[in-house]
Amino acid sequence: MAAITAANHIKFGRLEKDLFQLSIDSATPITKKYGDAIDLVIFANAYGGEYNGLSGINNRLSAELFDVPVPSLRIDNTSSGGATAIQVAKSIIQAGDARSILVIGSEKMSPVATRRSSSIIASLLDPDERSSGLTLPSLAGFVADMYMKKYGATRESIAQVSVKNHRNAVKNENAHHRKEISIDDVLSSRVIASPLTLYEYCPISDGSVSILLSGDEFAQSISSKPVRISGSAISSDTAQVSLRDDIMELCAVRASSSAAMKQATITPEEVDFAELHDMSSILELVEAEAVGFFSPGCAWKGIVDREMDPGGRIPVNVSGGLLARGHPIAATSLAQAHEAFVQLTSRAGQRQLKDPHFAISVSMAGFGNSATSIVYEAI
Repeated sequence: MAAITAANHIKFGRLEKDLFQLSIDSATPITKKYGDAIDLVIFANAYGGEYNGLSGINNRLSAELFDVPVPSLRIDNTSSGGATAIQVAKSIIQAGDARSILVIGSEKMSPVATRRSSSIIASLLDPDERSSGLTLPSLAGFVADMYMKKYGATRESIAQVSVKNHRNAVKNENAHHRKEISIDDVLSSRVIASPLTLYEYCPISDGSVSILLSGDEFAQSISSKPVRISGSAISSDTAQVSLRDDIMELCAVRASSSAAMKQATITPEEVDFAELHDMSSILELVEAEAVGFFSPGCAWKGIVDREMDPGGRIPVNVSGGLLARGHPIAATSLAQAHEAFVQLTSRAGQRQLKDPHFAISVSMAGFGNSATSIVYEAI
């Protein structure tokens, strides 16, 4: 097995420093303390070339972070890149090829205008669907409209997701947006893809998170409170969203979360909190159903009844999620892992939950084209 033995999260937002320096800032506290135990660096980054005109940055990072550079590689799985890097690192450790692996996830998106940024991110879509005008925000709008019509969900219930996550982010010192908003604020903000509005989509963010993974036999010597990766899995769906029987059913999320929980020998009822991929408000609801926290069409009732609040039955996105914590693409799923680590080691400060033991994170590449799920366990 493998465990998280250290983690560092710099503040997300529109930041002055470049991609390289953001990465150095998140990784240095770990390498200064545990550098001699690190055998490999995995750098998760989706768009360093498109946004920053950079390539081969993993080698530069290794040279800067270590007196004697350690081997390094870069992983790209768009928004799921950081979690995918954890999956790869865990496999390498379990094979006995490394004692500890440093995973860095970073993105610098703010130098590019919003329209150009949307075009860069849309490049992950199937070319035929992209040429027809589909975008990730428009797909979310379609799902929201279909969900309300099929299940009778109220418009306010979907907006409540963003209200909850912005409220949660107030207590997260690393969040991009730390200001509470109301349902009226959400519904009166500019429509992005009907019926969803500006506050129901994640912001364009810069940021970096670093995680240290260690084999079980080394973990206790590095950390007195390691967090075990008890299960992890990657699943894929069709790249062409239009070929799916039901775009509300996120098959990759269901498959990966089910496989990860099976590895950890737990059920959804045993999960104490979750970090889900809320690129838009509606996605938190359909993902919560896909993982098994709610029956199909019932998550909207759960958000209204505050079951997904920090004090509820299944707290979701206590960190603020993508909607408020921010979404620097490849760093996002490592931010989810960081939240699991600080919660399960009682280091979450004002947002600390009461005695959690199991957590799950779910990240998506594209619109459910791929999903990586990770189960974390306090040990």
